[in-house]
Amino acid sequence: MKFLTELGKKTVISTRFFSVFGASMVAMTTSYILILTDNVVAGQLVSDEAVAAMSLVFPLLPMLFFVSYLIADGLGMMAAYAQGRDDRIAVNRFFSQGTILSLGLGICLFVLLWCFQEEILAFWEISSELMTYARAYYSTLKWLPLVIFLNIFFYTFLVQEGEEQICAQASIVAFGVNVVLDIVLCYELGVMGIGLATVIGTLTSCLVQCRFLFSAKSRLNFSLYWDFRQILQGFAYSLYHSIDTMYLSLLPILMSTYVIARWGESHIIVVGNLFCIKKTMGLGIAATIAISLAVTVMGAICAPILPYIFGVDDEYIALEATQSLRMFLIFMVFLGITLMYSNYYIYIKHWNHGLLVKTLLLLVLPAVGMLLGDFQGINGMWLGVGGAFAAAYAINLIWVKLRYQGNNLLLMDETQMNRQLSYDINTVKEDVMDLSMKVVADLQELGVPSKKRIRIRLLVEEIGMHAVERAEGQVFQMEISMLLSRDPAGVIKMSVRDNAPPYDIIAAAEQGSSSWREHFIESITANLPKRRYLSAGDENRFMLEID
Repeated sequence: MKFLTELGKKTVISTRFFSVFGASMVAMTTSYILILTDNVVAGQLVSDEAVAAMSLVFPLLPMLFFVSYLIADGLGMMAAYAQGRDDRIAVNRFFSQGTILSLGLGICLFVLLWCFQEEILAFWEISSELMTYARAYYSTLKWLPLVIFLNIFFYTFLVQEGEEQICAQASIVAFGVNVVLDIVLCYELGVMGIGLATVIGTLTSCLVQCRFLFSAKSRLNFSLYWDFRQILQGFAYSLYHSIDTMYLSLLPILMSTYVIARWGESHIIVVGNLFCIKKTMGLGIAATIAISLAVTVMGAICAPILPYIFGVDDEYIALEATQSLRMFLIFMVFLGITLMYSNYYIYIKHWNHGLLVKTLLLLVLPAVGMLLGDFQGINGMWLGVGGAFAAAYAINLIWVKLRYQGNNLLLMDETQMNRQLSYDINTVKEDVMDLSMKVVADLQELGVPSKKRIRIRLLVEEIGMHAVERAEGQVFQMEISMLLSRDPAGVIKMSVRDNAPPYDIIAAAEQGSSSWREHFIESITANLPKRRYLSAGDENRFMLEID
């Protein structure tokens, strides 16, 4: 299958993708396991009513994530642009502003959650027993803004700096602390202890990241800096990306309210450069499909035992929960893929398109599906919600075909794609030499003049062989991309990336410590309109313009 081929191919992009993906999966997996652990501990050590009450308060977490991403996403993207310009001063300023903003908003939101605790809890018309559990869980969870904003902001900048392993370590440490405290504190404090364990676990993660961020190893430096316009710009950009987390907090509120009104509170527990872009999205879609299928299979197998793990004693409700989960999981793959496309549209500045797809996927269509499926009971309701994800995917597909005149879902300009070349090789001599010949043939086919073809072939060979020498027997990956102007004789923009340890050829030559090959590369690139070396995280990039 195509998505398995995408996953198996090793390139610069795939290596970087899976590095970030691995850290993200560790963070997400531990987070979701912790959510399950919270519910399991509450169900086994307290009661199933405690689990139901916690599910009512749970939407507070996605809402906090929404505010966190409002801070982190926009500033992180602006810092990425600055990093691309090799402007470390700007990167550090964005980091500093985000740190100050995370602290300030965390304190403000904590005060609001404290002051309006009873008004927020009064939203639910539930029994006094259930309210007791909900109030206890909320009373400790309201402290979370003090640490969660910093934790997510630091995570964003660490990944951008190529320090995914620190994020993974922080997630694992937080996971261990949270699981232990869940059990210990639940014995002593009940549901309140479970919420307190979440707060302490998040604080632990934040401290692990701080230990690196404020050490000599970190390239990020904190300073007192504030630019209100940049903050607003970051918020505006983040809104499109983080709106899905707000929808994910609104949808459980909507569904819980409906379930309580329709079936009663006993059923709440059931609710509970184009080629680079194309390659990255291909990997993302492939990984999403693989994970979705794995989750679907595992969920279907484990569905019968999950209600009992959460403390459900009623066999009828347990059976409903099992059936509902299986129906919902059938459509999991459409949720992941469509959400990925909606975020992609926002990244390529089709903001309104991406926002509308998100709104249909996470709010409008699930609500419609829930109401339509209600005719078949609670199982039909969940079937309707799952079917809504498939409907959102189909609507987006049809919309793209009609609006963009048969274009693919990535909305790529085929004419522009035909003026670009991209190659992935391993840093071994044979691959480099074969590539230099292929580049010449491809450029000749596109009408590039002979003199320029020879110059590019020389650059590919020398820079490629330099990477082979740096690899010292190890196999790294290299990507070479070229963007041609409409005039075959015009300027060609060339990007060479590899994931070997950082090394600046130009700096070495200018400092007089270069090898013969480095000196030769420096001399043949000296008169180009543009040449720049960039180091971003665990990747080298050599940018050239060839006239």
